[in-house]
Amino acid sequence: MKSIYTLIIVLIIPILSINAQTKLEYKLKVGDVFKIEQVAEQDIVQDMNGSKHEMKNLIEGDFTFEVESVSDSLYGITFRFDRFKMTSTSNLLGEIISVDTSQDVADDDIQGKIFSQLVATDLMMYMYKNGEVKAVDGAQQLIENMVNSAGDFDAFTKELMKESVKTEFGNENLSNSFEQMTFIYPDNVVESGDSWTNKFEGELASENVWTLKEQKEGEAIISGESKVIFNSIDDSIEMNLTGVMTSDVRASLKSGFISSMTTTSTCTGNSILKDMNGTQMPTTITSNVTYKIVKNVQ
Repeated sequence: MKSIYTLIIVLIIPILSINAQTKLEYKLKVGDVFKIEQVAEQDIVQDMNGSKHEMKNLIEGDFTFEVESVSDSLYGITFRFDRFKMTSTSNLLGEIISVDTSQDVADDDIQGKIFSQLVATDLMMYMYKNGEVKAVDGAQQLIENMVNSAGDFDAFTKELMKESVKTEFGNENLSNSFEQMTFIYPDNVVESGDSWTNKFEGELASENVWTLKEQKEGEAIISGESKVIFNSIDDSIEMNLTGVMTSDVRASLKSGFISSMTTTSTCTGNSILKDMNGTQMPTTITSNVTYKIVKNVQ
């Protein structure tokens, strides 16, 4: 006959095993609101025949996600920028871009007028429960608003402006950008120590290995290790870079939404100057991005 202690152990072990497993996913409901603060710092160094061209980009943004609809597989989420600030400087060219939507826009500030539409136009994101983004609606209207706000330009100039803005704010580009923050969960049940993989597409593509480090105080602690490919092409320059990225995530076990997320990446390769017979410049890009929830209404 088994002793009472043996019976207790036999009963407890399955319970502990069940509790140790977790279905990591978004668990949202209509009316949930999440306000996020983002800070992204990027350093670009190009070697021009022994001379260094150093550029620094700083992007700050406050934005809101609000759940509008819930189905068995998809969430419909309204996304809006509350604030957008970007500065770009060069050791050779000085200040390249300076935009801050929290400031008044001067009549002759075309960049300011264009980016002011970010805080005036809502987008709709459709996201699966693992964080993969199915689609983003509203980007075309955003682009139209951005270009039309710039001023009275001829049709040809407006088309050029649309193509330029589209590289950052087109539907597909925005979808890929959102996934950098949301697409972190596996399709299967996991427990602490388990790892899974997924991929990011787009200009910054990566193969990611995520690991559930632990679960504590209502949060999932997740780390990410990624191989990164950065391909950027425009009329004058093409960048072909590869590198690595690390991510540290804290996410609510209740909602699935991140509490905080930091990513650090370093990519190296070449910039190809099309206007200079394909001259190649060794290039390094180092990026640090942080996301932090500042308000959660559920």
